[in-house]
Amino acid sequence: MHAPSEPEADPAAAARAGARIALGFRVLAAITLCLIMLGALVRAHDAGLACPDWPLCFGELIPEIDLQVGFEWSHRLLAGGVALGFAVLGAQAWRSARARRGTRTLISLAALVLATQIALGALTVWLQLAPWTVAAHLITGNGFACATLLLSLALRSRARVSAHAPNPAPVSSASGLSIAAAALLLLVQLGIGGLVSSRYAAMACPEWPTCSGGVWFPSWSGSVGLNVVHRLTAYTLVGCLALAAAASWREPRLRAPTALACMLGVLQLGVGIANVRLGIPAALTALHTGVAAGIALALVYALHAHIELRAERRAHGLPAIRARC
Repeated sequence: MHAPSEPEADPAAAARAGARIALGFRVLAAITLCLIMLGALVRAHDAGLACPDWPLCFGELIPEIDLQVGFEWSHRLLAGGVALGFAVLGAQAWRSARARRGTRTLISLAALVLATQIALGALTVWLQLAPWTVAAHLITGNGFACATLLLSLALRSRARVSAHAPNPAPVSSASGLSIAAAALLLLVQLGIGGLVSSRYAAMACPEWPTCSGGVWFPSWSGSVGLNVVHRLTAYTLVGCLALAAAASWREPRLRAPTALACMLGVLQLGVGIANVRLGIPAALTALHTGVAAGIALALVYALHAHIELRAERRAHGLPAIRARC
């Protein structure tokens, strides 16, 4: 029989190691958020094809750096750093039997999303910024950020499982359903937003919230229709986030993330309006994309907390869902 490694032989040391890996995944999620915003800057500056023959730039290993090449190089180098960081953290988590038991599926899922994101990045350049690859690349980028946050939360939960109160607070089904609905709607909005960005359709209706001389619904086809659907989805998402925050208000561990998601939803709507009014400045475009990613992370945090609360109540022999009065 093989002797256990030092962290596994000492439960306290194993818990500390798990907490360190959890912190590493949380930092990786934050860096991925920065990468998503940098990708928006790449699209805003039309820099996605600045180095089509990567790792060269038109045959040069170290090209003359201008704004477009600089954004493209920074985006690709940061993406490589994120992939390398995930490989290191994933290997550390996999080596620890304690960490692996609770995160094996999540590590595999995050690795699959990362591989898909890398492949989509290559396809985006190869297919000359095809709209579907741009939108899919944006979705997988957010998906990877959410997966790394989930890994961090799962590792943290295992490290502090003994610190939970003996009588977990009740949780309602309405909060879980509203959070899940908002998350699904955000996924749709991210896909539509990627299509709007890749087709440069954001200025199709500059007279927000109307188009073409004050007409509310001028067309449901082409760039105008895409933009109208994107805006309607944004309005609906803010409503769903408000409902999720209201349904979770009485549940302390869900209140903060759902309230944050709601505030970010309102901020995203305001940034979107300003983005169109001011003619799509690059900085506002990046902020708009980053705020959407922040909403996704907040909703993932809330969903994890909801699932964790239900599991704790089952472990104590209590009903998983609070009965309605």
